[in-house]
Amino acid sequence: MDMNKIGKFEMRKIVNEFDANLIELFGLNMSDAGITRHEAVSAYNEWQCARRAVEDFGSRRGLVPQAA
Repeated sequence: MDMNKIGKFEMRKIVNEFDANLIELFGLNMSDAGITRHEAVSAYNEWQCARRAVEDFGSRRGLVPQAA
């Protein structure tokens, strides 16, 4: 997915889904974790799945999964 070709509503959907999964898995939102929209969309672009993108991104950043 070329970020120049996605619309603002599609980007908003991706970012919201990424943020929701980040909160669910790590207990942090994007602002608290220091993740930009561009980074979130890039991670999503790599995996084509918000949850897997968050898991991968979180492990790269050294985030600790929240206990269930």
